[in-house]
Amino acid sequence: MTKEEFKEVIRICSNQDEVRDAVIKNHDNNLWWPIEIEDYRKRLLIAGLSTRISYNMIESYKKVISDINKYSYEELKEMKEEELINLIKALGLSNSRYKYIKSMINFIENNEKEILTLNNEDLISLIANNVSGASYKVAQCCVLYMKGYYCGIMPVDSGMKDVELPCLGFEKYGSAIGHDILRKELERLTYDNNMEDIIKKNGYSKLNIPDCNNATWWVHLVLIYYKRNFCNKHNSECPLNNYINTKRLCKK
Repeated sequence: MTKEEFKEVIRICSNQDEVRDAVIKNHDNNLWWPIEIEDYRKRLLIAGLSTRISYNMIESYKKVISDINKYSYEELKEMKEEELINLIKALGLSNSRYKYIKSMINFIENNEKEILTLNNEDLISLIANNVSGASYKVAQCCVLYMKGYYCGIMPVDSGMKDVELPCLGFEKYGSAIGHDILRKELERLTYDNNMEDIIKKNGYSKLNIPDCNNATWWVHLVLIYYKRNFCNKHNSECPLNNYINTKRLCKK
């Protein structure tokens, strides 16, 4: 896919009402990764807890995150298993989430220098290979939330890897590394690809987008919410159909 073709995909996706509403609601202060959490170590913990949290669970999730934020990282680190599980149990999958928290805390304690100095690529790989429950797709989210929305990372979840992106003509990967390969490809297509005209015309002008030439966070949200509103629902009236067929982007 060329950058021009990718830009047209983003134009079509971002012009859907459902997508626009969700992006505007989550761009400047994301419901899953809120800016109110300031300690980067707590952000690393919370990024892993955000997995498998749907909009139906968002109020419960927000309460759990608010409760977590009442404690310092040091206090969370010293909590016993029962205390931590009680704190996160409303999210479900308590044992798996607990193991992630303890593993991430151990990772933070042993890799402080690397966490603060490594570039995006190396830090994602380090987390994916050393934190229990943090595959590449979770590690991407961890680094993005830790460094800030516009640090240049464009996470790829399973729905994007397995459904949305292959439909657009991207390679389909069966292994976990596909999340990272596709992330890099999306970042390449977004870098130096000016989205300012689309952002203005499609109703996103009020959002805090620092660089329209590299609007990684905005483009990521557009793709995520297009996937949730169209791909996940198997919507037969996909607004991208005509463009995909005309350009023969689809490999099916």
